[in-house]
Amino acid sequence: MFSKPVFAIFLTLSLTIGIPTASQAVLLTGAGVTDFPIGGTTFAEKPELGGVVLEDLITPFEISGGGETLSGTIQNRVSRSDINGTLIFSWRIRPDSGSGDISAFRIGGFEGFSLDADWRPDGLGDVAPTIARYFGDGTGNVNFLFGDPEVGGSDASGFTESKFFYLETSALNYDMSGEFDLLCQPNGCISEIYSTFAPSIVPVPAAVWLFGSALLGFIGIARKRKIA
Repeated sequence: MFSKPVFAIFLTLSLTIGIPTASQAVLLTGAGVTDFPIGGTTFAEKPELGGVVLEDLITPFEISGGGETLSGTIQNRVSRSDINGTLIFSWRIRPDSGSGDISAFRIGGFEGFSLDADWRPDGLGDVAPTIARYFGDGTGNVNFLFGDPEVGGSDASGFTESKFFYLETSALNYDMSGEFDLLCQPNGCISEIYSTFAPSIVPVPAAVWLFGSALLGFIGIARKRKIA
């Protein structure tokens, strides 16, 4: 065990040189609209990010307006953690034509679950979001905001793609109830709304419900006979 002086020195060095902690993802909390800076978390820093990919869907997108156009695909991924069995929802933006830059990815449909937000430095892509904007109003909405550089095609070196950014959740089940859209700069154009994976609360299967109803009916009959 560290003595107090040694521990103080170690803590100072850790904060100064950025020694990885066990978890650097940001827990989204609060009642209002709150911006949480996100700096990236690798698998080595957070083994919970490892697991089986359950779905990997490619969604085409188009943005136009204000003289800007941009098209490409969104990679929608959901995986189950090997550590605790909960679900991680990830996205990657891949523009392929047009002009302008994507400044925000806005996602909804995550209400009722704990949410940790971040991005993967150890994955594919060029740029990453810097802010996770959380709406603590019961909607479960989160905006991933890109700073400088943004995602898109205005860079002279070619199109930039995003890193995988994600929401690590407490959910155990999922469906296609989530929705997202994209904001474009510099003129504030907005894409259509697209469907994506999101947490779900799976209802009790009909067979289990029928069995439960039959059991309650049997108990009721037994009670009546006993009273009689």
